[in-house]
Amino acid sequence: MNVKQTVLEDWQKRMKRARKTLAKLEAELAYQNYELEITRRLQAKAQSEADWDDWRVQIDILSMLAGQTEERMEEEQEDIALCTAMIAEIEADLAVG
Repeated sequence: MNVKQTVLEDWQKRMKRARKTLAKLEAELAYQNYELEITRRLQAKAQSEADWDDWRVQIDILSMLAGQTEERMEEEQEDIALCTAMIAEIEADLAVG
């Protein structure tokens, strides 16, 4: 196997890992968003200002976690774009010679 083919396979593996990670993060974000939705409903049902404030804290935490997950998803999407570009260029090299 030549060097170009080896490099191509490595980039394909990297893209596969990034896509798998992205899928996991998408599921994690859906979970977090559902938790956030339920927490907001419970906050709306709070019987006292103290309870409302307690739910607000939970909402802040869940919102922060969801934001971090979104940032990680963006990083994976950027990595997938990089992999796509690298793979396309390597495949073009392989087609030429």
